[in-house]
Order: sequence, then structure tokens, then C-alpha cells
Amino acid sequence: MPFTLRALSFGKIIKEAFALYGEHFFLFLGISAVPNLLLLMLQYGLGQIPAGRPLNPGMATLLAGLGLPLASLFASSIVTAATTVAVSDIYTDRLPDLWDSFARLSGKAFRVLVAAFLVELFVGVGTIFFIIPGIYFAGIYGMAIPVVVLENLGPKKALDRSEELTKDSTGRVILVFFLTATCTGLLVLALNAAASLGWTASDRGIVSKHVLNLVTTTVGGILFGPISAIALALEYYDLRVRFEGFNLQQLRTLVTTPENLHSDVMS
Repeated sequence: MPFTLRALSFGKIIKEAFALYGEHFFLFLGISAVPNLLLLMLQYGLGQIPAGRPLNPGMATLLAGLGLPLASLFASSIVTAATTVAVSDIYTDRLPDLWDSFARLSGKAFRVLVAAFLVELFVGVGTIFFIIPGIYFAGIYGMAIPVVVLENLGPKKALDRSEELTKDSTGRVILVFFLTATCTGLLVLALNAAASLGWTASDRGIVSKHVLNLVTTTVGGILFGPISAIALALEYYDLRVRFEGFNLQQLRTLVTTPENLHSDVMS
């Protein structure tokens, strides 16, 4: 189906996100798979440290406690960033490419990670204070990663820009984020439950329950995670179309600026 840049209702954003995912399934699956499979290898490797005893248990616990959440945040934020690049290419009739979507993040990956960390920090602290502030912060800062990728801003300016974009549509951003994230979470839980039911006593010598959960959670995230990332990119376009008269030519300009092009970034 043709995808055109236009204002969309909430329902149409969700519908178009699924349509984009279905039409470019292997592209978005690959974008989701690369960081998540690397994360899985890290999770498995850290889980084997106590058995191999190259580090004392305290160091292993410290690595797992600090390294894994940061690695998980990096994986999810890079998936969102690379997905934003790919969706932009689709809308501007550029041929989307898996590796190019990652390559064009060169020079931006650290800013993406810092922006994602700041958002998580605001959401986490807000959640501690009766949950509602955390949900609100997720709404006003939900556009931070697309802003870093497409507008080439630093983390702090990206958060300020996200707050500016979402000031009249915070509820919509919250709905887009939490609906897609909830659907993904439920589907992952269903996948975990199905795998657990099929995990018989004879399997225990082959794979542990912990490893099985790691694998099924990763597979679920790879399969269903792109929907949330696509929807957030579409919400970014929608906000700019509604409130700034954003058009396709402006999107082409963003996509083809030197810092956003693979050839220029890598040169």
C-alpha cells in the first residue's frame, strides 16, 4: 500500500504501523534482531560467569546489575532509532536497507543512548512518585529518539524539543507508547507461557528454564518490538504535520542532509 505523509488519527497510526511492519516485515525484523541477539549473547555470557569462576561472585553481580540494564536500554533505543531511519526512507521513496539504517546512526548512537537514559530516568523517578508523573514524562519525552535521529540534536535539546512537540498531544503519545508496549508485553508473555508448557522434564538436561526464558523473551521482543518503534516514528510525523505544517519535502531534506546520509557519515 502507498504510505503518504499526513495527519493521522490514533487508530490510523496503529493501523499504519501494522501495515508498514507487514509490508516490510523482514527489514524491521532484521533491525530488531541485530541488537537483541547481541543482548541475548551478553545475557547468556554473564549468566555463565559464576559457573566458570573467572570473576568473584560480587563482580559478576555488579556486571549483571549495571551492565545488563544499560545494554538492554541501548538495544531498545538503537532499534527505535534505526526503525525511525527505515520508516523515513519508506515515506520518501528511498530504498530502505537494514545495514544502512544502522550505519546512518554513526555519530548519533551515543546521543540516542543518553537521550533514552534521561527519558528512563525521568519516567523511573516519576513512577516512584505515585506512578502518574512517570506516565506523564513518558508522554512528553516520547519523541526524544526520533528527534535525535531526524533533527540531529543533542540529548538535552532533544528532550526539550520532544516536550515542545507533545505539549498539546501528550495523551496521544502515551496511548501510542503504552498500547503498543502493552501488546508487545502480552505477546511476549504468551510466547513464554507456550514455551514453558512445552518444556518437559527431558529438556532440562539440554536447556535450563532461565535460558529458555531468555530466548523466548528475546524472540518475542524481536517479533513484536518493531511495532512500538514504528508507531512512535509515525506519531513524530503526525505531530509535525499537525502543528508545524511538516511536509514530504521537509522530510526528504531531513533524510538527505549530510549527517543523515550513510555515504557522508562514513566518509
